[in-house]
Amino acid sequence: MQDVIFVAVMIAFFGLCVLLVRACDWIIGSDEQAMAGSGGGTSPDASDEPEDEEEAVAA
Repeated sequence: MQDVIFVAVMIAFFGLCVLLVRACDWIIGSDEQAMAGSGGGTSPDASDEPEDEEEAVAA
């Protein structure tokens, strides 16, 4: 009987984990959506950073 209870608890635990992941995807969006907008791993304003540093040094 303890084995049956253990298996039921494990199934419930992993079912809860699946629900939590789906809830997080619903709240913040899936990983595919987040990675599609990344543009190759660099931020859109990454090219602006060296110019800002040069302007700060020149001033």
